[in-house]
Amino acid sequence: MTFVQRNRLRAALAVLLAAVSVLVLLTRLHYAPVLAQLAALQLDNQASAAINDAVQDTLTAEEITYDKLVELEKDTQGNVTAVRSNVAGLNRFRTALTARIDENLADLSVEELGIPVGSVVLPELFSGMGPRLVVRVLAVRTSDAAFRNRFSTVGINQTLHQIFIDIHVTVTILSLAGTQELAVDVTVLAAETVIVGNVPSTYIGLGGPEEEGT
Repeated sequence: MTFVQRNRLRAALAVLLAAVSVLVLLTRLHYAPVLAQLAALQLDNQASAAINDAVQDTLTAEEITYDKLVELEKDTQGNVTAVRSNVAGLNRFRTALTARIDENLADLSVEELGIPVGSVVLPELFSGMGPRLVVRVLAVRTSDAAFRNRFSTVGINQTLHQIFIDIHVTVTILSLAGTQELAVDVTVLAAETVIVGNVPSTYIGLGGPEEEGT
């Protein structure tokens, strides 16, 4: 390669680099809000699915049933007088669940989280088309997985007791829009049973009741 050819190659590379730099800058300035919104929506959908899968996998692996999470205390007539939580069982379930959630979220596919260029530049015509702009998961923090109970009247002298898990996860992602910290909240039913008789008046370890009528 001659000296002139090398100079031309360097010039072409410099022009290409400048063009790419301008494109990235324009994307950040003009398309960043759209990209950030799409990335947040994509992450919420994928993370929610991953969390739900983690809950179902943990319920199966730990063989979680209603009786493993709570104990119903009864009087001599067989009426339920109190709901007592199994603290050890709940903590074991929470520990296994948060570990599985973190594992599932860490395994999120970069391709699944990618945003097609057409969805950002001209979504009216090219939504879902074109090469994908990479969205990477930088960090996952499961800040809370809290149990909550609900009582609902389901028939004459019958009460449905449900135990829910409110899961709050914070995920940090990186895209052309920059770094975003996003919150994902999912509520999943862990166990339930029908109690015959009045709603118990005592709750031990599960907090107060959240009641619903039919």
